[in-house]
Amino acid sequence: MRLLAPAERLGVLRELQPTMSAGRARRTAENADGAAYADAVSEYAALGRDELREVARAVMAVTSGRG
Repeated sequence: MRLLAPAERLGVLRELQPTMSAGRARRTAENADGAAYADAVSEYAALGRDELREVARAVMAVTSGRG
C-alpha cells in the first residue's frame, strides 16, 4: 500500500504491463486493506514529484531491509 500510492502518482505502474494493470494493482490494494490504501493516497495527494520520489526511495529502503 505504502508504495503503490506514490507509484500511481509518479506513473510508474505503466511499467507493470502486461503482468498487472494499474486498475488491478489498485483493486488488489483496496481488497487487501482499503483503509490503509485510502490513507496512503490521501497522504501523498499533495506531494510534488520530487517529494514522491523521496517517499518511494524511503519505502523501498525499508521494505528491502536497507532502512
